[in-house]
Amino acid sequence: MLRRLTALLCALALLSGCGAGTSGGAEEGYTVYFTVPFDPGSAEAWVEGPALAGETRRLPQGEDVLNALVEVLLSGPLSDGLTSPFPAGTHQVSPPVLEDGVCTVNLSEQYGGLSDVDLTLADYCVTLTLCQVEGVEAVTILVEGAVIPYGDHQLLQGSDVVLSSAEDEPVYLAADLYFLREGGGLAVESRELLVPSGSLPAEVLLQALLDGPEVEEHDLPLPEGTDLIDLWVNRDGTCYVNFSAPFLEKEPVPTSQARLLLYAIVNTLCQFSDVSAVRLLVEGESPEAYGGVPTASPLEANLDLVVP
Repeated sequence: MLRRLTALLCALALLSGCGAGTSGGAEEGYTVYFTVPFDPGSAEAWVEGPALAGETRRLPQGEDVLNALVEVLLSGPLSDGLTSPFPAGTHQVSPPVLEDGVCTVNLSEQYGGLSDVDLTLADYCVTLTLCQVEGVEAVTILVEGAVIPYGDHQLLQGSDVVLSSAEDEPVYLAADLYFLREGGGLAVESRELLVPSGSLPAEVLLQALLDGPEVEEHDLPLPEGTDLIDLWVNRDGTCYVNFSAPFLEKEPVPTSQARLLLYAIVNTLCQFSDVSAVRLLVEGESPEAYGGVPTASPLEANLDLVVP
């Protein structure tokens, strides 16, 4: 799903937290997001054209803002250049509930018929629209009161995507990458990374790490053939990193080497404020250990391994 999202989502700014809106609230109206039609015969339309765009809508006075925004979403766009991502007949089963910063939206069975890219786009139309409301940090979408089977990725946040327009300056991410030192321990390389439109900052950061160091004395002994399959962050702050099978088939030895490799990844990702720990997956399964290092539970950052 991450790679599909990377190819599809384009819009206005790098989001901080979940808040994505540019509107000022009730008086100025809210930005409500819908999908942009594309030519299915053109491959360029998927990559270059924006998949989502917003229109400003004013809400009736005195109504619950979250409930009214969902109703506006489900009623469809007013602009000719936009389309609704929601299947015909989709309605709210119950009003949205906001608790501990998470807005739970309960939609009818029609929404459950969406899948793949269509589901992703509909999810983020809801998420980006509702995250403008004060107090909303993330969104969970239910179908007839049940969780949609995303796997572990149940919580939707505006920070899941980078939104940028052609008129904006490029978006850069300043971060530290952790590599293995030739003499033992971990070393830090500071980088300024370009975040492409539609990319997840955490995925860009991890991919830069996997691409290897710039300093000759640094290393990242990643097993040959390892690919990053997926990455997401759960509500509890756990970042799930899902590697391909070679990551586990060719574990580093000795255990001290495996530990440093793991914490090079963990320390790099735990720079994000919404990441408190990293959970290792291989082909979607959680290994009990990696190179002798227990990995059944999420790993927290360990900066004691860094050698100045």
